[in-house]
Amino acid sequence: MRYNRGQGMKEEGVALYHIANDQRERKSATKLSAAAERILLSREPQKLSVSLLSAEAGVSRTTFYRLFDEPDDVLKYMADETFHRILQGYVDLIDRAQKHDLSVPNPLSWYEEGVRKNAGVIAGLIRSGKSDVLRTAHKKALREFAPVLFPDLDPKTDEFRFFIEMRAAVFIASMTAWVETGERASMDDIRRYVARQLKFFSEG
Repeated sequence: MRYNRGQGMKEEGVALYHIANDQRERKSATKLSAAAERILLSREPQKLSVSLLSAEAGVSRTTFYRLFDEPDDVLKYMADETFHRILQGYVDLIDRAQKHDLSVPNPLSWYEEGVRKNAGVIAGLIRSGKSDVLRTAHKKALREFAPVLFPDLDPKTDEFRFFIEMRAAVFIASMTAWVETGERASMDDIRRYVARQLKFFSEG
C-alpha cells in the first residue's frame, strides 16, 4: 500500500512547499533537505538562509523559490519526509506479511529502529529550536497512515484527536529530554521512562 502525498503540502491553509510529482523537483528538494541536515549537524551550525542552503545544495536561488517559500520550509519538508519514510516502511512490512501469510512485525521495534536511523535529523531540529516542526510532521504522518496503523480508531472522534496529539507530544518530550541529557539514554531507557510516567496517569 503506497501513499502519495500530492503536489502541495498545506498546514492550516498555508502552503509550506510546492514540490510537484516530478523527478527533477524531487531531486532538487532532496538536495536542499540534505544540505539543511549537514548544516544542522555541523560543528558550528549556521543560521539557515536561502543563500546558504542553495550554495550547500548546489542549486540556484530560483530553484529554491520554485520549491520553497523560506528556509524553515526545507526543515518542514525534511521532517515530513523522515516520518513518512518511517511509517511507510512499516506499512510496507504489513503488506508483505499479509501477502505471504506471515506474522506482522512488532510496530514498536520498527519505530524505534526508524528513530535510531534518523536520530541525527531529530536531534538537529530539537537543538535548533524546531521541535514544533517535528511535532507537526509526526502528527501529519500518523494521520496519513492511521487507516492502516490504527484501524480501530475513527479519525472523526475526539479520542483520535487525543491519541494523535498525545502520541506526538510524548515523542517530542522524550526526544527533547534525550538531547538535553547528552543523548545517553538508550531506546530501552526511554521506553522505561515513558512507561513509568504513563503508569502514573493510569493509576491516578
